[in-house]
Formats: sequence, structure tokens, C-alpha cells
Amino acid sequence: MERSGVSRPPVPIFVISLTRATERRARIAAEFAQAGLDYTLFDGIDGRAEEARLLAQTDLPGWHRFMGGPISAGHMGCYASHVALWAQIGAGPDPVVLICEDDVTFDPDFPQALQAALDMADGWDICRFARLRAKGALTQRRQGKWRLNAYWGRFTGNACYLIKRDLAARLARDFWPIRRAHDHELNRFFAHDFRLMGLEPFTARPEDRGESYITGTAMAEATKFPALRRLPHYAHKAANYLRRITWLIRHRMLPPPRS
Repeated sequence: MERSGVSRPPVPIFVISLTRATERRARIAAEFAQAGLDYTLFDGIDGRAEEARLLAQTDLPGWHRFMGGPISAGHMGCYASHVALWAQIGAGPDPVVLICEDDVTFDPDFPQALQAALDMADGWDICRFARLRAKGALTQRRQGKWRLNAYWGRFTGNACYLIKRDLAARLARDFWPIRRAHDHELNRFFAHDFRLMGLEPFTARPEDRGESYITGTAMAEATKFPALRRLPHYAHKAANYLRRITWLIRHRMLPPPRS
């Protein structure tokens, strides 16, 4: 059923949000109303409430090695929430779904960007509209002002992305145990064998106003190990550049197609 003043989007939209995040839920309702899009809330997994269970599903030495710092309950809850939603999507009827986090903010032309990405759906398996980092863009397709890009560098951020049902079902099975932050694991598209793309110009972004359920207030929980203990993390990060480039070359995405 459509809400007053909004319309049915071209694909189902799910917003991941903790049940206790009442202020965020109110803000996201206003954000979607302004964008003119309907959505469905998906109750996220509260890492603090389920910390013991999630730790049992975590390769903690692997996290320390790959991420170079301690894990937080928020990291685990965020990771598990996306994977739980993937499992639901994978068992559902919709071939493509848009997933947002409850701190997302849209530019006015987001609905046009969403339609452009759907028009180019044969060129991606996951398509992001927001990013924390997006390095090494390789334009694969163009539609008007929109560029569908692969990335040989780090490409992270889960605020807003499209995912196809078959991939969601496969990743929901393959993403355990937790070894990296969720968006970092997605950036290992070479290991999971799927096309991770971004649509630029980006038309969505996270705005948590310094209150994150993952890293705490003002990034207080975003701690790192001392530099020497982080050496395995740096080596892993460098190796991933080579792995991404190799996968992109093998799939004829690097060098990018001529316009």
C-alpha cells in the first residue's frame, strides 16, 4: 500500500533500521517522503543485544588480521543485518531490490539515477549509489550524465545499493563467518565472483550526524591496533589491489570499453 504523497518505486526498497532507532526512523520517513518513494522497514540485528551469538559466527583472529583493529558489536550487527536481508530477498519473488541504511540522504535526482541503473541492469550484479571510498573508477557504460563504473581501488559504503536476487541468495550463504566489515567483504568481488558497480555522479550518501551504531559517538569505537600489529592488514590491503585488477582484466572490464 502506498503512503500519502509517495509512489510505488520501480523496485522494492528495504531500509535496514534497528527497532530502537526511533529518531532515525522518523528522519528516514521524511527523507523518503521528500524523494517521493515508498519503502519497507527491515528490522536490523542489534549487535549489542546479540553480541554473544554473533561472536560465535565471527573469525576474530581473521578480523584482527584483515581489519587491523578490534571488532565492535555494531560492526557485527551491521554485517548480520545485511546478510539476513539478503536471505529474505533470495527467497522472495523480486529479481532486483534496493537496500538502504537508515542514515541515507538522497540528492533530488536520485529517482532518475535509480531508473538509469535499472536500464543498465545487464551490466551489474550490485550497483551502489553512495560510497565512503571510490578509487580507480573504470567507466563501463554511459546513459546520459550517468556513468556505470567498476573500480580497481577500494570501493566501500553500504548506504544505498541495488542487488539482484540470485546473488543475494548466494552471498547470504557464503558471507559467514564474519572476517571483515561488510562493505569491505563486498569489495572482494573477485573472491565472490560478481560485478560490483557504482553509478556516478553518486546521488545518495550517509549522514549519521556523528551518531553511528557501528563506530559510536564521534567515531569513539573506531579504534585501530598499533602500526606494527597492523602490518598484516596493510599487506592484505595491497594484495587486494592486485586481485581486483586481475579479476577486472579477466572479465574484460580493464581496460574499460571505449565510449
